[in-house]
Amino acid sequence: MFMHWKKGVRLAVVAILAACSADPTVTSTTAPTAVPQASVQSVLAGPSPIGVLTAMRPLTRRAPLRQDVSASALIGAAGGTLRLPQAGFTLVVPAGAVEAPTAFSVTALAGADVAYEFEPHGTVFLRPLAAMQELRGTRHTLLPAPLKAGYFPDRATLSISGVGTMVSEQIAGVVDLRRSSFTWPIEHFSGYIVAW
Repeated sequence: MFMHWKKGVRLAVVAILAACSADPTVTSTTAPTAVPQASVQSVLAGPSPIGVLTAMRPLTRRAPLRQDVSASALIGAAGGTLRLPQAGFTLVVPAGAVEAPTAFSVTALAGADVAYEFEPHGTVFLRPLAAMQELRGTRHTLLPAPLKAGYFPDRATLSISGVGTMVSEQIAGVVDLRRSSFTWPIEHFSGYIVAW
């Protein structure tokens, strides 16, 4: 019975991923240019094929967020920054990432997991954005595998009991011990979780 349930959850997630990849609001893009070295020193590991999901162990906050926390800003071709101080999160939109003013939104999800949803959903950027998570206030340790960001298309993949967070992409990033932060590139929007 459990195996049928697990298979049903995977099929549902595959359907969600397929719908996400077929989103008509996705904008076209040229070959992305790198985020400046000072912001991110790694590259996108590359998307897993649709339907291939990987379990990751989420980085957690010492004090869980009681509710979702959001911020938004209209950012154009000159670039800009979006901050969520309550969650220790900063999003840097470099110049040239979008061609026209775009309503950016980021939401830190309630609970202990360090997870975020971004809007406009499905947007692909001309240049990668830089996402930075402060590690103070989290249960970060150097002992497990290196931190990564995981792409999730829907909140339903975040808490599959006993499996962990299911992601369709794993993105390498950089831990800066001096600043106590983790930074990773974002080439397209939906949801991202910081995890091992």
